[in-house]
Amino acid sequence: MKALFAACIFFCMTSIATAAQQAATVYSGAVLTEDVTWRGTILVKGFVVVAPNATLRIDPGTVVRFTAAAAQQLPNLVVQGRLHAAGTLERPIILTSDRPRPTRGAWGGIVLLSTEKRNLLEQCRIEYAETGIDLRYSTITLKSVSIVQAQTALLSHDGVVHMTGGTVSDSDIGIEIHNSEFDGREITVASCQHGYVSNKSAVLLSSPKIMNNQHTGFEADDCRIKITGGEFSGNAVGTRITGGEGQIVMSRFLSNSQTALHLAGSRIKVQRCLFSGNSQDALRTEDGRALLLNNAFNSNGGYNLFNAGREVVDARQNWWGTTDPSLIGQKIYDAANDKNIGVVHLFPLLNEKPLLIP
Repeated sequence: MKALFAACIFFCMTSIATAAQQAATVYSGAVLTEDVTWRGTILVKGFVVVAPNATLRIDPGTVVRFTAAAAQQLPNLVVQGRLHAAGTLERPIILTSDRPRPTRGAWGGIVLLSTEKRNLLEQCRIEYAETGIDLRYSTITLKSVSIVQAQTALLSHDGVVHMTGGTVSDSDIGIEIHNSEFDGREITVASCQHGYVSNKSAVLLSSPKIMNNQHTGFEADDCRIKITGGEFSGNAVGTRITGGEGQIVMSRFLSNSQTALHLAGSRIKVQRCLFSGNSQDALRTEDGRALLLNNAFNSNGGYNLFNAGREVVDARQNWWGTTDPSLIGQKIYDAANDKNIGVVHLFPLLNEKPLLIP
């Protein structure tokens, strides 16, 4: 009787193991030339390519795992056609490595090559990729997408990215864009080495949270920028902008350990922003004709405003935490400290903290 019982247990366990092994649909070095829908558990060995005329749909609750087919070759999903991966809050789509203990760069990521179709990822989680999403001359819409533990979470070269909600975190580089357009609304970039890096791009950010990044929270070089309602807190350098033009409005720069906002040769209007509790300088300018208007400065460890350039800085109509001119002057670095640099125009001052500070 005991032997029969043991045999039954062995048979059941074997059947369960076999069923688990058969549960995954396997694609190995496949090229999809027709429309395909993935659901359940998918195992990609090596790569899958979505051909230009094909659409890959991924159903809610699907788990896609990637494993290498050969040494030194990272598995990935390459899209030349269309990708439509729409999960739900209750049943998100997971794209991850098949390794038992994955680390950053365990698989290649999703690569979009010259596809300007209506590519969509919604309620998806991408983890442990070398580059979570890599756009090359492509367009994508991301809604409530989470990219974590990547070497680079999101990379765009000559692409167009629309991102609403979602989180990029715990990666070497969070978002990196070159010669691209990026429209981000209510996104979070947190706990990366470098949070957001952009070069020669158009950047529109509405209510972003860029927090606790170890080096720079937001960095832009020769970009067109519009940031509204942002929070830059707990980073080393909060924001560094070199060249370019644009505006930063109604944003908060809080508790950054180095300079909160560094403008180097940038024509940027900074209006109705709060600079508070930063360990070093709140705002540093190096020419570029920046305009500072209706901002509030208080409790910063270094200077509230450090003019490191030769040009005059217009900083009229700001609140400096006090109405005492001598105390205000102690926290301003300009020609009064070094005759080789430009003057900061402060007067008339605001006598109280302005409205609409977030």
